[in-house]
Amino acid sequence: MTKEILFCKKCHIYTLEKACPKCNEKTISPKPGKYSPIDKYGAYRRIHKKQILKIT
Repeated sequence: MTKEILFCKKCHIYTLEKACPKCNEKTISPKPGKYSPIDKYGAYRRIHKKQILKIT
């Protein structure tokens, strides 16, 4: 068991387990990526955000 909260993308629930108790899918950390003033992937992130905003 880990000491940090994890998220199941399939069930949309939070848990402390490495695998979701409902669907047994691998869980991920819900924390955002570490901040860096030199953002290597900033252009990709902005493009993705624009695409999401167009869809909704």
